[in-house]
Formats: sequence, structure tokens, C-alpha cells
Amino acid sequence: MDAASVIYSNAVDLLRRADVRLVAGSLHEWDLALPDGRELATRVRVQRRPPTPQALAGMLADSSSSRRLLVGVRRATAHLRARAATGEIDLIAVDENLLVLGGTRYLVAGADATPTAPVRKVRGRKPWVRWAVERLLLLSGTAYTQQRLADVLGVSQQAVSLALKQIRHVRRIDDGWIADPYQGLLEDYLADYPGPGGAHTYWYGLDPVIEQALTAARTCLDTGTDVLISGDAAADAYAPWRLPARAAIYVPEFVDFTPAGFSPSTEDEHTLVVRVPADPTIWRTAAVAGHSPLADPLITVHDVLRSTGADKDEAAAKLLDVVRAKETV
Repeated sequence: MDAASVIYSNAVDLLRRADVRLVAGSLHEWDLALPDGRELATRVRVQRRPPTPQALAGMLADSSSSRRLLVGVRRATAHLRARAATGEIDLIAVDENLLVLGGTRYLVAGADATPTAPVRKVRGRKPWVRWAVERLLLLSGTAYTQQRLADVLGVSQQAVSLALKQIRHVRRIDDGWIADPYQGLLEDYLADYPGPGGAHTYWYGLDPVIEQALTAARTCLDTGTDVLISGDAAADAYAPWRLPARAAIYVPEFVDFTPAGFSPSTEDEHTLVVRVPADPTIWRTAAVAGHSPLADPLITVHDVLRSTGADKDEAAAKLLDVVRAKETV
């Protein structure tokens, strides 16, 4: 998990421990319900390093949104603390269990705990388009022209051209681009892709895992929210191998699953993880895979490999057999 994703996810967990509900919103806009019943509409700016006073002034001067500025960092500077204390900004410092909203500091349950989520350092902007092109070529079993790749992913031909130049194991034939050698591209992708990133919320339910995934998906679809089922539940649909341990779904914005019978939970105790991804391409490659509302098999492999259970490697191997069956002959 990269630094920004760690801050996002630990910030969401910190809100939960302070009894502040994240009712709705995207990665960059959070609608919060405070313990006293008040609501707070925020625009979120997660920073790997605390912003300087000048940078913070620029954020505050942004008049494109009427929402309050919520800054998320690992550790807060004295300047950030001072601005938060006066209510000029809202502040979450995840390594310090510090939460200040509307000028009020909120007590955090388990405040002695220190977040331990690992950080994967990836410099610069992540090449989401390149990884998506790799997934398309691995999953489709057919050649793709540059124009078709751009159309499917909803990006420019220039972005696709740059991606293809960065991929080692591809070859152009008369009909377009294919993976060549297929196994080489697959191994490169699995070694390089860091996951969709973004933020996680954790929930606990009493139903069997598959039913939890379906209930969560129905809740999203009933409200017009896109959803992809991944992890154990999707793997059970693609290549049944083990008893699913936890459910995982992707949504483009935060959803409150309390009305669906779930309770907010922790990373250790959850039965359902809900991810708002930073990777915008996972919806496009899922559509190509054609098993709605499942995430594509390669996204599912990534999630299964990072799940719990001694047999997760075997389950992932069965999924990869499904992927390899698409190899272009």
C-alpha cells in the first residue's frame, strides 16, 4: 500500500474510532456526521508531507468549492495544529491519532495504538493506463489496435502509445497489439502492479461471505452506485477453490452500509472491506472481462494474494489458470 493510501485508510479508521461517520463522498470529498448530529461537508487533501504555510494558504484560497478544507497527513506541524484549533481547517494526523473538526478536537478510541500499515514507496504518478493496457492484453485473448485500447479505457491515443512503449512483453501484428511472450507480460504485471490504492472502510456482518458481498452490491445498485465484487467472493465465482473468508467490493464513492445490516469494524475483525480506488481503470477492464458485477480476474488475483488464509496462494493459482486460458494463440 502506498503512502497516500495508508493515510486515507488510517484516516477513515480514525474517524470511526472517534464515532464520526463517513456518510458519503469520493476520495476527495467527504460528508461527515459528527457525534452531536451535526454534518460537515469537506474537501479532502491528503499530503505525504505536511503542506507549508504558503501551500496551505493556496488550498484555503481555492474558491472552487464551498466545502471545508480537511487536510490529512501522517504528522501535523505546529502551523497545521494552530489553523485547525481556530477552525480554519479540519485536520487528521494519522500517526498521532489527532482529529480536529470545526475547531473541536475529538477523542479517539484506542489512541495509544500506532498505525502499522506497510508503505510501498512509488515515486511520481502511477501508470494506471499502462497497467490497464497490460490487463486488457492479458485478459482479452485478442489483439487490440491502439485506437481500440484508447476507446476501451477512455483515454487518449497518446496515453496508450506511451504505455505501449513502456511495456516490455508486447508485439504488434497486423490486427494490433498482443502480449508476447504472454507469461513474461503476466509475470511483469503481477510483480509491478501495487493494487488500485485509494481508501478502505471496514464492516462486519453475520451472513455468509458470499451473501455479504451480494447484499453490499445490491445496496449499491439500488442507490445507483457502481460496484465491483472482488477478493474471495469473486474468486469463488471465477474458480471455486476455498471457502471465502472475507468479502471485498470496490465503489467509486463512500457508502454507508449500516442500513444494510452491517456494523463499522476494524481491519482485524471485518468481514467486508469496501474500497474506493485511486485506479480509475478497474471499471473499464472489468467491463471487458464481462462478468458484471465482478472485478476482472487480475484485480481479483491481487486481492486474493493479499487476503488471509493458508490456501490463498493456491486460490490465486487457480485464478491465474483462468487468466492464462485467454492466451492469444
